[in-house]
Amino acid sequence: MKRLGTILRISLRALRRNVLRTLLTMLGIIIGVAAVIAMVSIGTGAQVMMEKQVAALGQNVVMVMSGSMNRGGVFSGLGGAATLTVADTEAIRREVEGARYVSPEVRGTSQLAYGNLNWSTTLYGQSDEYLGLRDWPLADGSFFTEQEVKTAARVAVLGRTVVKNLFGDADPIGATIRIGNAPFVVIGVLSPKGSNMMGMDQDDVVVVPFTTAMRRLFGQTNLRSVNISAATPGSITRVVEQVTALLRDRHRIRDGA
Repeated sequence: MKRLGTILRISLRALRRNVLRTLLTMLGIIIGVAAVIAMVSIGTGAQVMMEKQVAALGQNVVMVMSGSMNRGGVFSGLGGAATLTVADTEAIRREVEGARYVSPEVRGTSQLAYGNLNWSTTLYGQSDEYLGLRDWPLADGSFFTEQEVKTAARVAVLGRTVVKNLFGDADPIGATIRIGNAPFVVIGVLSPKGSNMMGMDQDDVVVVPFTTAMRRLFGQTNLRSVNISAATPGSITRVVEQVTALLRDRHRIRDGA
């Protein structure tokens, strides 16, 4: 103990004799520790934000898109070939083990109108399994049913941004809006999700049955993509392998193509 006390007295005497050096050393240590804490906090915050953005896409989601096509030397990009069909979706739902939700998708930009107000937004045609696939609860109303998908019903579910711009503070449930030139009944409002990783407003959207979008709005017979939710994170790889093999066989795509 006596030796320890002697060491402390000598140390304090040295510090008092070199006050400026002591202060600079302390300042360096404080700044260094603060910088490390700040970097760890920023990294943790960024990780949490990224996890939230990924979670907003849905749980264990696999997106299947057709390839590109070449017209006069110009490639259309992914999805341009328009070769995915509703029958492909039914085959995936029937034959791929571990696929919990399956939703065909068509998408486009549509003009919505209500009264003397109008709004241009992204329109998604989806199946009745879309909310489960995206893990996206409703804020109000209901989502369309399997029967409404089969009958290509003119029903729509709106994102919060669309509601704000067409209805303000009024209740949109039960109101009739126009999408293009067709009347649609608003049956639900999606809970707000905010912007995605690309900075796009996920609430600026209207969702209708994919059959309605194909037959009544876009006049197309092919799908833009098929969204699949694997039952568990561990089954994602297996689902991808099965879907790949199934679509190669259905579309007669040779190995390497």
